Amino acid sequence: MKKYEWAVIGGGIAGIAVGEILSREGHSAVLIEKNNKLASETTREFHEWIHTGALYTLVPDKLITLKFILGAIDDLLEYYHSFEKMNLNASIAGLEINENNQSGWFSSNYIHFKYRIKGRKITFPWLIGVARSLLINEKLHNHDWLRRKAGEIDPIKHHLWRGIYYKLFELYKTNEKFYDYQSTDFTTNSRVLLRDLLATSISNGLEVSVSNKIIKIDNLNNEYIIHGEKESFEVEKVVVCAGAGTMDFIDAKIKTSYAPIAVVEGLKDKDTSFVRLDYFPKNCINILTKENGIGLIGGITLNKIEKCDEYLDYVIREHKKMNPNIKVIEKYIGKKNEIIFKNQERNYLYHINAYPDKKNMWTIIPGKFTLAFSLAPEFYRRVYFKNPRKYFNTKIDDGTYSSLIANTAWFDAINN
Repeated sequence: MKKYEWAVIGGGIAGIAVGEILSREGHSAVLIEKNNKLASETTREFHEWIHTGALYTLVPDKLITLKFILGAIDDLLEYYHSFEKMNLNASIAGLEINENNQSGWFSSNYIHFKYRIKGRKITFPWLIGVARSLLINEKLHNHDWLRRKAGEIDPIKHHLWRGIYYKLFELYKTNEKFYDYQSTDFTTNSRVLLRDLLATSISNGLEVSVSNKIIKIDNLNNEYIIHGEKESFEVEKVVVCAGAGTMDFIDAKIKTSYAPIAVVEGLKDKDTSFVRLDYFPKNCINILTKENGIGLIGGITLNKIEKCDEYLDYVIREHKKMNPNIKVIEKYIGKKNEIIFKNQERNYLYHINAYPDKKNMWTIIPGKFTLAFSLAPEFYRRVYFKNPRKYFNTKIDDGTYSSLIANTAWFDAINN
């Protein structure tokens, strides 16, 4: 039986990011995944949308989600800039994506926010929310990333209410159905990113064990025996990054919600990624454009899987009103797992938990993909009480480990 310091259970974005941080710092670790490929569940199905906090300016949570997501961008810039294809750069006025790095981690496919205005001018709370959201978005566009940590949101909140009156006047003047605004959110080439993380991790000693479902975990003399269907390991410490599967290992309350998605073809070159936002959430839809006229359409996340088909039919009808030529290639339902607290409908933040009755065992629920770049350094800080290194040797995946990472669902849909 092989011995390691760490077992990382679950090979989604959280498990891959944590495995990379541990191996970066010289800790021996094995990444264990029940499926035959990594990133084959939630990380395979998502839109590849990198959140800069812009969308959550409409969430009435005192900008807590905005703070977390901006902090994740801080950590991305700080702890991942050694990767050659990490092509996101800080500037004195916003974030810049290096267009010369064609195969980089991120794409300048910016997401437009289309706020519903027509028929909503008497819905005063909605208009105030839109005005506030637009003002914060303008500050994000012009944020000085070189001098300030974005997670420190005082500069963003400064004089916010003073500008809302002027923005409300602008909204009342518009005769358009939607107010179109290009946000600071953009898309990621997620498979390039994940393969680079994995190639670097393996070069630093990470072992990957796929098709290895965990049967049980025994705690013997403050060490753990991980019994898998294919192989077993003896480890000192365990971190579970298994989404809903976390409940198989510890007593956790995790809420699963459902995101119906369709892959479509027939988009035009001029079509842009957008999210249509309304006071009534059921009217919200979105599309993220991909290559060669392909798009990924969806909208809100639902609590009940039984409602997904009806809602997705509505989303498809609305998109066909704008572009009758689109054709649905495939439909699927993405699953999102969150820890929900009292009086919460959704929770977009990540959670890192230790358990006094289970020494050297942690669990992680990742939240948004964007948060993985903060989640992994924060996990390392909590365990070892220091920051991970910022400068280190990295690897570009030359195809050697590509077979270990699942393709995105939309990519498989157009190639099968």
